[in-house]
Amino acid sequence: MFTKILTLILLIAVVWYGYRYVARINARMEAKRKLEANEGGLPRPRPNAEEMIRCPACNVYVSATKATSCGRPDCPYR
Repeated sequence: MFTKILTLILLIAVVWYGYRYVARINARMEAKRKLEANEGGLPRPRPNAEEMIRCPACNVYVSATKATSCGRPDCPYR
Protein backbone atom coordinates (compact mmCIF):
# COMPACT_ATOMS: atom_id res chain seq x y z
CA MET A 1 0.00 0.00 0.00
CA PHE A 2 2.81 2.40 0.90
CA THR A 3 4.60 1.83 -2.41
CA LYS A 4 1.42 2.61 -4.36
CA ILE A 5 1.00 5.93 -2.58
CA LEU A 6 4.68 6.77 -3.02
CA THR A 7 4.48 5.87 -6.72
CA LEU A 8 1.40 8.07 -7.13
CA ILE A 9 3.13 11.01 -5.40
CA LEU A 10 6.22 10.57 -7.58
CA LEU A 11 4.10 10.38 -10.72
CA ILE A 12 2.25 13.60 -9.78
CA ALA A 13 5.59 15.33 -9.06
CA VAL A 14 7.06 14.24 -12.42
CA VAL A 15 3.98 15.46 -14.31
CA TRP A 16 3.94 18.76 -12.38
CA TYR A 17 7.63 19.54 -12.93
CA GLY A 18 7.41 18.39 -16.55
CA TYR A 19 4.52 20.78 -17.14
CA ARG A 20 6.46 23.65 -15.55
CA TYR A 21 9.54 22.84 -17.65
CA VAL A 22 7.56 22.83 -20.90
CA ALA A 23 5.77 26.06 -19.95
CA ARG A 24 9.12 27.74 -19.23
CA ILE A 25 10.53 26.65 -22.60
CA ASN A 26 7.41 27.93 -24.38
CA ALA A 27 7.67 31.29 -22.58
CA ARG A 28 11.31 31.65 -23.64
CA MET A 29 10.47 30.80 -27.25
CA GLU A 30 7.58 33.29 -27.25
CA ALA A 31 9.82 36.03 -25.82
CA LYS A 32 12.44 35.27 -28.47
CA ARG A 33 9.78 35.44 -31.22
CA LYS A 34 8.53 38.79 -29.93
CA LEU A 35 12.07 40.14 -29.74
CA GLU A 36 12.82 39.09 -33.32
CA ALA A 37 9.50 40.47 -34.60
CA ASN A 38 10.20 43.81 -32.92
CA GLU A 39 13.17 44.61 -35.23
CA GLY A 40 16.04 44.47 -32.79
CA GLY A 41 14.04 44.62 -29.61
CA LEU A 42 13.58 48.40 -29.57
CA PRO A 43 10.21 49.52 -28.23
CA ARG A 44 7.81 50.78 -30.83
CA PRO A 45 6.65 54.39 -30.38
CA ARG A 46 3.11 54.83 -29.20
CA PRO A 47 0.86 56.56 -31.71
CA ASN A 48 -0.61 58.89 -29.05
CA ALA A 49 2.71 59.85 -27.43
CA GLU A 50 3.71 63.50 -27.39
CA GLU A 51 7.04 65.20 -26.84
CA MET A 52 7.18 66.84 -23.41
CA ILE A 53 9.28 69.81 -22.31
CA ARG A 54 9.87 71.18 -18.82
CA CYS A 55 8.60 74.63 -17.92
CA PRO A 56 11.58 76.59 -16.58
CA ALA A 57 9.35 78.58 -14.24
CA CYS A 58 7.53 75.80 -12.38
CA ASN A 59 9.47 72.64 -13.45
CA VAL A 60 6.28 70.89 -14.63
CA TYR A 61 6.38 68.96 -17.90
CA VAL A 62 3.99 70.26 -20.57
CA SER A 63 3.25 69.27 -24.15
CA ALA A 64 5.81 70.70 -26.58
CA THR A 65 3.14 71.49 -29.18
CA LYS A 66 0.38 72.71 -26.86
CA ALA A 67 2.27 74.38 -24.02
CA THR A 68 0.10 76.76 -22.02
CA SER A 69 0.88 79.17 -19.22
CA CYS A 70 1.23 77.74 -15.73
CA GLY A 71 -0.04 80.97 -14.20
CA ARG A 72 3.28 82.26 -12.91
CA PRO A 73 4.38 85.71 -14.08
CA ASP A 74 7.76 84.40 -15.31
CA CYS A 75 6.23 81.57 -17.42
CA PRO A 76 7.51 81.65 -21.01
CA TYR A 77 4.37 79.93 -22.40
CA ARG A 78 1.86 82.79 -22.18
